[in-house]
Order: sequence, then structure tokens, then C-alpha cells
Amino acid sequence: MLSNTKHKWWQSTVFYEIYIASFQDGNGDGVGDFKGLTSRLDYLQDLGVNGLWITPFYPSPKVDNGYDVSDYFNVDPDFGSLADFDHFIEQAHERGIKVIIDIVLNHVSTEHAWFREALVNPESKYRDYFFFQDKSNGWESFFGGSAWQKEPVGIQVYYHKFSPEQADLNWQNRAVRDDMLTVLKFWLDRGVDGFRFDVINFLSCNGIGEENLSDADGRQIHSHDIDQPGIYDCLSDICAYVRDYSERAGKDCFLVGEVGHEELAKLAPYQSDDLLDVVFNFNLGSITHFDIGNVHAQLVAMEDQLSGLPTIFFNSHDMARSISRLCHDNVEHAAALAALTLTAKGVSFLYFGEEIGMPNFIPVSVSEIQDIQAKNHYQLAITDGKTRHQAYDIALEECRDKSRLYMQWNSDEFSGFSTATPWIGKKAPENLPNVDEQIGDSDSLLQWYKNLIVLRRDNMALNFGNYDALSLEQGLLSFSRSWQNQIVHTLINFSDVQQPINHNSSYEVMASKGFNLCEPNYLLPYGTLIIREVRDVC
Repeated sequence: MLSNTKHKWWQSTVFYEIYIASFQDGNGDGVGDFKGLTSRLDYLQDLGVNGLWITPFYPSPKVDNGYDVSDYFNVDPDFGSLADFDHFIEQAHERGIKVIIDIVLNHVSTEHAWFREALVNPESKYRDYFFFQDKSNGWESFFGGSAWQKEPVGIQVYYHKFSPEQADLNWQNRAVRDDMLTVLKFWLDRGVDGFRFDVINFLSCNGIGEENLSDADGRQIHSHDIDQPGIYDCLSDICAYVRDYSERAGKDCFLVGEVGHEELAKLAPYQSDDLLDVVFNFNLGSITHFDIGNVHAQLVAMEDQLSGLPTIFFNSHDMARSISRLCHDNVEHAAALAALTLTAKGVSFLYFGEEIGMPNFIPVSVSEIQDIQAKNHYQLAITDGKTRHQAYDIALEECRDKSRLYMQWNSDEFSGFSTATPWIGKKAPENLPNVDEQIGDSDSLLQWYKNLIVLRRDNMALNFGNYDALSLEQGLLSFSRSWQNQIVHTLINFSDVQQPINHNSSYEVMASKGFNLCEPNYLLPYGTLIIREVRDVC
């Protein structure tokens, strides 16, 4: 439950994730960048979002789309310069928009100076920044295959939880911690308002330990390579440093954790006064199919089991887009999901393009796949004797490119998300929704998002209110949130039949879709009604 402590700025913030390479090209090279992003700040301000989360933009070989960092203290030339970043921060803040950035603490690119020095000089202090040993154990990479790779020159192997080009850091080494705190200080000094910590529960704080077991299907259970016993103390040190440094600068920094679990019981321990402000609630956000009964159950469980606020989202750069994954391209269903995202109790996170209903991108061949995770699974399938067609199907199941298609500003503009992409110069897929066709259309999905975002951002009950009620009946999700003398009631019909509702005509209708004031007793399929009740206060 939310405590009665002073409210934080992020509780009244609607966040919008920018996958920078795919958002807006500012120099005509087909790659999104900070100049392009800055040019779209007026659009974002008009949309109503007042917080941005920016995916990694640091120098990188981009084996894993920038999550393989080769220099923490600069901007990749594809995305601009430090001066471009500083100008972006300045312009965002002038518009009242806060900025949090992705930071990768678990691993570095094998092109990073630390790892390169560790390879060429086994006596270097940087050798102990990583895990080198004579023999591998049975730990597997989360991208498939062994988590160990032989060093190019020498006899030892090094550890990588993800691709071989992403070498894991040794967080038992105090020097690693100190250097990473210096990284955080560098970006705080440049004006960022917080961090999204990538795979933060993966930090190797207790080294290489026991073998992982396997389940009945032969899949490895990651019981010793993540959530290591020292992780909470390690994370507490990181969070304390950021908070102390920010407070001395007169700022309140927002700390978000990507914890690699979908079970709430494993997510919850990472969120507390001493640890993260919030974690990404993948128990809700990454569901693979839509079941309103399960959604309701997860909302109830988060209310009961989380210390502080949940995060409410159904989209990110790591998952298929919700309109395709959950709504089967039904725009009305997507509108209902938007209402849930922006009125339920929690911190709302949107992903670029969801406000216009951008669907999944489906690579038509292996050559169009950019995602390293999908590529690895394709090669493993081929090695395992699968046909190319079977291997492609396996790769497509794992492929994260689905959500990384370039933002559609108009019907003609289309570009890729890296200089290596085969999409550059090609025509956009047919019938993609775009911004231009929805601007000014009062019935568009974009306008519905605008209405909801303003409602969520500017209403105290939706920012700070607890649930007075949270119920589900025959597909009709209903909840009420109160603050002082106001109660906001939200009713969303997640069924394909109209639902009778009890509507007090004296209550103010704040927003509605699929609700007819002339026939106020019914809510159409995937319709939403948001009303406000004002109580007398003695």
C-alpha cells in the first residue's frame, strides 16, 4: 500500500518510452537520433506525457541494439553528440518533461576498454572486472547456448549471461561498483531525472556458484546465476548513492528496475524504501494473451503484495506490441487497454507508437531480423537439425523486432532502426496507422490517448488515490479511486457484448468511449466510462 509520505514527482507523471533508433531521424541517415527526438518534443508535449524513458544511446557495436555498451561517458555518433544530448535535456525540461535513461550495469561490450585491456594483459586490474576461468560450468545464456566463451587469445573462458559480445561484470569487485557509481554521477550531472536499471537482479554479486538445475522439459532453471544472495545489499548501495547525491543537488531521482521475472513474489522484494522506487510489473505487462480475469487477479495481487506503487504498462521494446499481442488488431480493445493503463493505480508507462495503434512488425525472412536473441535461436535451431523454415519460426517466436519498427509520422515516411537494416529505402508496409491521419480526428485512438493522459496527469485521485473498490463482473472491470473529497470511478467493458451499468447521472462524466448519454444504462463492447463523484466534507 502507498504510504502517507510526501508525494514524489513521478507519481503524477505519465512516462513514454523512446526506442531512440526508431523514433525520429534528425539528419537523414535513416537512424533516429537526439536532434530528431528534440524536434518531436512539441508533439510529446501536446500528447501530454511529462516523462520520457530513453533506451541506451551510448557508443556501442549494437550487437544487442545498444545494450552492449562500449563507452558509458558519451553518445554514439549514430545518435548525435553530448552537446545534442544536453540540448535535448534542456529543451525537455523547458517543456516540463522529466527524463530517465537506461543504464546497463550487468555487462559491457567486449569492445569496452576494460574488457579489451583484460584480454591483452592478464595481469591488468581489469581482468578481475570480469569472470575468467579455466573451465566453463553448465550455466546457459539467456539468449540460448552456453554462457561461456573462449577468449580470443589465451586458454580461459569468460562469462556472459547474454551474447558473447556482452561480458558480465564482477560485482564482487569493489572497483567495479565504484566505477559504475561514477557513471551514474556523470549522467546525473548532465541533468537526468532518474534511471531505468537494466536486468538489475542479474548482477553477479556472489560470483560463479553452484550449477543450475533443469526442469522436467530439460530447460535450465536460473536459480544460481540471478537473484544472488548479495544482490539486495549491492542494489541498496547503488540506490543510496544516487539518492544521496541527488538530494545534495536538490533533486529527487526516480529509480526503476527491470527485474527479470514474471512472478510477483520474485518482483516484490526489489521495491522498498531502501531499494527501487518501482519495478516493472511483468506479471501484468508481459502477459501473452488477454484474459480479463487474470488481469483483475494481477491488479488485486499487486495491491496486496507490493510495497509502494505498481507499474502499469502493456508495451515495451522487448515484447510484441499489445494491439497485436493482446487485442488482435482490434482498435476498440486497444482503447480499453489504454483506459486501464492510464487510470489504474500505479505509474503509467507508454511505448512510442502505441498511441496511434502501431502493430507488430513481422520480418518476412531471416535476413530482415535484427534482434540478436532471435538470431541466436535461429542458429541453435539449425545446429539442432531443424529446417530453415522451422528455425525461422523459432526465431520469430523469440524476435523482439516486432516492436521496433520506425515511428510512423505519416503514410510515406519509412526508415529502419540501424544503418545495417535492410529496410532503408523500402516502402512502408501497407496500411500502417500514422500520426498525420489521426491528428485532429476527435474519434481517433491518438485523441483518446491525449484525453486519458491529461485526465491521468491532472487528476489528484488518479495520481495519488488508493482503491476504494476493484471488481470484475462478466467482463466489466470497475474500480474507484479516492483523494480527499473526490472519487473517480472507472468502468471498462472488456467483453464483446454490451454491459448494463449503474450510472448516477449527477456524477460528472470525465471521459467516455462506447457510452451513450441518451442510453446511460449500457456500455458497449470495449467501452469505457470514467466519472467523478464529489463528496461533501464536514
